[in-house]
Amino acid sequence: MFGAEQIPLYENEVQQAIRELLQKNVAGICITFLHSYVNPSHEKKAKAIAEDVMKELGVSVPLFLSSELYPVSQDFARLNTVLVEAYAAEPSRGQFQRITEKLRALGAKFELRVMASHGGTISTEAKELARTLVSGPIGGVVGAQYLARQLGFENVVCSDIGGTSFDLALITGGQFAIRTQPNMARFVLKLPLVEIDSVGAGTGSFVRLTPSSKRIEIGPDSAGYRIGVSNPDSGVTTVTINDCNVVLGYLNADNFLGGDVKLDRQRAYEAIQEQIAAPLGLDVYAAAEGIVSLFQDHLRNEVISRVLGKGYAPENYRLLSYGGGGPVHVAGYTAGLNFQDILVPSWAAGFSAYGCACADFEYRADKTVQVAIAHARADFSAFASAINAAWSELKERVIGEFAKSGIGDSDIEFRHHVRVQYVGQLNDVEIQVPFERIESSEQVQTIIDRFEEAYSKMYSRSARSPELGYLVTTAIITGVAPSEKPSLPEEPMGGEQPDGDDVETRPVYYKGGWTEAKVYQMERLKAGNRIKGFSVIESPNTTFVVPTGYEAVLDTHRIFHLKPPSKTIRKTGV
Repeated sequence: MFGAEQIPLYENEVQQAIRELLQKNVAGICITFLHSYVNPSHEKKAKAIAEDVMKELGVSVPLFLSSELYPVSQDFARLNTVLVEAYAAEPSRGQFQRITEKLRALGAKFELRVMASHGGTISTEAKELARTLVSGPIGGVVGAQYLARQLGFENVVCSDIGGTSFDLALITGGQFAIRTQPNMARFVLKLPLVEIDSVGAGTGSFVRLTPSSKRIEIGPDSAGYRIGVSNPDSGVTTVTINDCNVVLGYLNADNFLGGDVKLDRQRAYEAIQEQIAAPLGLDVYAAAEGIVSLFQDHLRNEVISRVLGKGYAPENYRLLSYGGGGPVHVAGYTAGLNFQDILVPSWAAGFSAYGCACADFEYRADKTVQVAIAHARADFSAFASAINAAWSELKERVIGEFAKSGIGDSDIEFRHHVRVQYVGQLNDVEIQVPFERIESSEQVQTIIDRFEEAYSKMYSRSARSPELGYLVTTAIITGVAPSEKPSLPEEPMGGEQPDGDDVETRPVYYKGGWTEAKVYQMERLKAGNRIKGFSVIESPNTTFVVPTGYEAVLDTHRIFHLKPPSKTIRKTGV
C-alpha cells in the first residue's frame, strides 16, 4: 500500500545532505518524498534532523515540506511546486510585508490580500504563496463571473488581450473550471489553477518575415509595455501589432495612455516599409492591414476552438472583451461567430484589477485520497471514513490560515468538494457536494450523480462510462469569508445620438481604402448612445474600434454591446 513504510529513513544520509547544503549557503531547503501525501512521517523526521543540524551549525534557513504545503500525488509536479514556493513565492513575502508596512504608516486599516490561483484572495501571510501565480488573468475571469451574475447570465467566453498574450477562459453554468496540474511554460505544477489558455499573441507581439519563405510570423515574443517601434523611447526595432494599429489610424499617436506616451507614426510607417512591405512588394497600409487581419484570424481560431472543444457553440455564450488591446480587435476576432452578445466594459483596461476586487477572501486546501467508490453504495463505511477524515484535516488547515487574519471558524463558509473520475481514465472532474460529511448511501449516490452531470457537460452524455466504476482522487475544502464587492455603475438613459459637439474625425485605413472615422471620447458618452461604424471610441487606457457595419450601444452600467452587421448562420456540427 502506498504510504506504508517499506524501508526506514536513512537518517545519517539525511543529516549529511543537510550539512552539505548548509555549507553551500543555500537560502532554503525543500523536502519531498514519493508518497508523503499519504504518510508524511519521513518528511517530518527529515525536518527534525535539519533543525538539529542548523542548531548545531548556528545557521537558520526556511524548510519547505511538500506534505505540509501540497499533500497531493504526482511527486514531480509536487516537487516543482514546492521549488516555486521556495524560490519565487517566499522571497515575494518580504516585498508584501514592506508594502503592508508602508500602507500602515500611511494610516491604512485594511489587510493586504493577493489574488490566488483558485480564484479567491488570500492573505500575504498565507503559507502557500505559490498560489499567487498568474493572478492578473485570473482576476479577469473572476470579474467576468461576478459581472455575469450581476447581469443575469451564466455562459461567458472571457477574452483578455494585453501587450504580451491573449488569454481565454470559459464560464459555463456560472462556474469556471479548475486545473489541478497546470503546465506553466512547460513547468508542470501541482496546485489548483483557474483554467485559462494563453496564446503568445498580444498587441505588442513582434511581426517578422521568415528569411526563407517570406511568410509573416506574429509573436510569440513581444515588446510588451514598450509598445513598439512607434514609441521612440522603447528601444524596440522590430515591428509590432501596435505599430500597425498606429499606421492604420486605429490608435491615436498623440493620445496613447491619455497622452502620457507620444507615438511616432512616421517611425512606425518606415519600419513596416523596410521590414514587411518592401520585401513583399506591398503598399505599407495594405501590409499593415494584412498583418492585423492575420492577427485577428489567429485569435478567432483560438476562440472557436476553445468553445467547440468543450462541445458547445458560440450561440450558447456571450463574449466579454477586456484588457487594453481587447476592444481594439474584438470586432475582428468575433466576426461571424454569432455570440449571443459581445460586451466591452468601459473599464476594460483595468478589468483584471476589478476582478480581484470582486473575489472573496478564500482559502482552498486539497489532499489526494484515491478512494474507489465501487460497491460503496452497499457498504460505504470505508469510503466515507477516508473522505471524512481528509475533509476534517483540510478544514483545520483552512481555519488555521484564516486565523492569521483574525477570522474565526464561525465567520467562514465551508464548501466541500471532491474530484472524481472513471476508474482507469486519466482526467478527473471537480464537483461540489451539499453536505459536510458522508453518512449515508444516498450521499454517495449524490456524488456519483453530480459527477455524471458534470462529466456530461464537459465531454458529452455519450462519453459516460459508469461500467468502469468511480474513483475519488482528491478531497477539497474551500473556506470563504465574503468580502465587500464593487457595485456596477447605474446611470440614467440618454438619447440614442451622442452629443455632436464631442465628435472629431480622422482617416483610417479599412478594407483596402481610406474612410473618415468618427472619434468619440468614451467618458463623455451617455447610456443609450448608439455608435455606428466606422467609429473609434477613445479613453486614456484603451481604444474601442467599431468597424463599418457594426454598432456599439452603451448601457446604463457603462458596458458597450457590440452588434455585428448581421447574424450569419454558421454550421458548427453541434
